[in-house]
Amino acid sequence: MCCNCCSVRQQKIWVFGLGTFLLILGIVLLSAWPSLSRQLIRNILPLAPNSFMYKRWVTTPTPVYSTFYLFNWTNPEDLNNDQVKPNFEQLGPYTFSDYKEKVHLMWQQPEVTYYGRRVWHFVPEKSKGSLDDVIVVPHFPTLTAARYVRKYRRPLRKIMNFALNREGGGTYMSYTAGQWLFDGFYHELIDFVERLHSPLLPLYSDHFGWFYMRNNSETAEGNFTIHTGQGDLSRMGELQRWNGTAHTGYYEGECGKVNGSTGELWAPGRRWHETISIFLSDASRYINLYSMANVTVQGIDAWRYETSELSFDNGQLAPDTKCFCVAKKECPLNGVLDFSPAAYHGPIYMSHPHFYMTDESYRRNTTGLQPNPLEHGMYVVMEPTLGIPLSLKGQVMISVLVQRDEAIDYLKDVAYDHYAPLFVVQLHADLGDDLIRLLKLGLSVPKIGQFIGLGLLLIGLIMLIVGVVVSKKHKWHNEWKTESSAEVKVIEGDGVNGSKY
Repeated sequence: MCCNCCSVRQQKIWVFGLGTFLLILGIVLLSAWPSLSRQLIRNILPLAPNSFMYKRWVTTPTPVYSTFYLFNWTNPEDLNNDQVKPNFEQLGPYTFSDYKEKVHLMWQQPEVTYYGRRVWHFVPEKSKGSLDDVIVVPHFPTLTAARYVRKYRRPLRKIMNFALNREGGGTYMSYTAGQWLFDGFYHELIDFVERLHSPLLPLYSDHFGWFYMRNNSETAEGNFTIHTGQGDLSRMGELQRWNGTAHTGYYEGECGKVNGSTGELWAPGRRWHETISIFLSDASRYINLYSMANVTVQGIDAWRYETSELSFDNGQLAPDTKCFCVAKKECPLNGVLDFSPAAYHGPIYMSHPHFYMTDESYRRNTTGLQPNPLEHGMYVVMEPTLGIPLSLKGQVMISVLVQRDEAIDYLKDVAYDHYAPLFVVQLHADLGDDLIRLLKLGLSVPKIGQFIGLGLLLIGLIMLIVGVVVSKKHKWHNEWKTESSAEVKVIEGDGVNGSKY
């Protein structure tokens, strides 16, 4: 605006008009921007093809690592020696980068169904030990066979004992860490069962490994159907179905319900008293985590959720978890879950690592396990406003029950019934620096708008005050010329009038 070209009236219109506009805009931003900005952010959160969240969900947005610890049975020769308890040595960590991509997406808003393709690569620099380390574990195929026929009459148990003696049964198995994890190994007994083609033991390979044939597989974990948040943001990330059904079929009632989140997408607007649930497809069940503490991560206020004694309860502490007990089987004490429905009904169990937060009896007949609250819990650190996980560590231990069985030659002289740890699988991830900065920006948008509003309000107020002061003192640009012109006109007018007389 050229002041030389503007009259005093135009200058006043500009100053008072612009000042009033900035004042009103500042008031609006101060009062309405927080709720308006939150709504704008919430509008970009629901999942949709090519949406803001989609690009950060469809593939792993931050480095994720899967860490494995394997337990080596150091004295298998003393299985029948009542003077020596079984000793287990934890080996590892064996760390793998864990990349996940959602594939074969099927959109039916407000739901999307997908498969997860996971790719693991060994990371030696983050590992302790080699994949060539030899690991000795109890012979769990023999233990599974013995458990399976224990409920039947002695003649059938004798047949099973004959088959175990002939087809590769034993008391222990010895393979390398790589074979136990992803590479797999051939075993005579597993081959024998696979060739039976029995619907009771549906094996489809003569090889075995804890994660055999899962690397780069699209179907190993099944398919997941989640809520996208469209229409109801409070349900975003909520698991609706697993493998097309809302009930796993492994546990009865509510315990078999498909529930919780897959751990990658959470609804915003968390409340402190609400638990969060993570569905573990390998365990065919969900695990609850409870809000424990307020924490700050890189300047971001967050809540820390952790597992508690309720997380692996079987009804001893909370009656509604009684349904995690498997029908017609002895229910484990608190802290250990019967994993047999997902493990061909073998004597397999799941717990925190080293039987942390379990009954002491699980460690009574073994040596080498040392539970540590700082190392063996599970947690999720989450920013509650937007529901963004900043850090997480999930881990479980799988163990097998070694039990004396007088009908099975390999097990009839077992000195100590005991729970033998097999392995710990741990998933750990921290939000990357780029996403941290983006999250900080998103959380700061309401305050940024308010600061801008306050600035505009002050500028507008100052302009109005200056305008009033300048008007009172007649200091507008070129105002003296206007006044002089008016005086000249008055004088000239008086002179003209005087000459007429």
